[in-house]
Amino acid sequence: MERVTMPATPARGDRIPDFTAPTADGATLRSRDLYLRRNLALAFTHGPDCAACRELLRGLARQVGAARAQVGQIVAVVPASPEAAMALALELDLGFPVVADADLAVHRRYGLVGPDSDARAALFVADRYGIVFDASVADAAHRVMAPAEVPGWLEFVACRCS
Repeated sequence: MERVTMPATPARGDRIPDFTAPTADGATLRSRDLYLRRNLALAFTHGPDCAACRELLRGLARQVGAARAQVGQIVAVVPASPEAAMALALELDLGFPVVADADLAVHRRYGLVGPDSDARAALFVADRYGIVFDASVADAAHRVMAPAEVPGWLEFVACRCS
């Protein structure tokens, strides 16, 4: 039996894995197009029904203006169909792109699929070159970086990359 190894979750100093995936609104998002233009906060969630992930996304939605002021972009990766991801984005009034990761391909590229094949939640902050400055993977209590910390990280990254 062939042993399958999962990619490692990116850590500080690593380059984020590139991906191309559909968004909730039917567009195609290429991560490289994002981070080559601006710094990036990349939020991975459990399914659209996870209450803690919904709260994380709501908190990030409140930070969109502050993130943009720091030449930053917030993106969410949700393990859902494009239709379910769109419903979530509309319901929560998210002002940032939502990637529909129904097959967990993007979660897998980031090492965020558990042994039970469930998506894991995480929040990464990367500079415009795709280098991770902070990686916060949810623990059993679903603790990740607070959304209010994202603009400060993006400001720090912007200062370091000037």
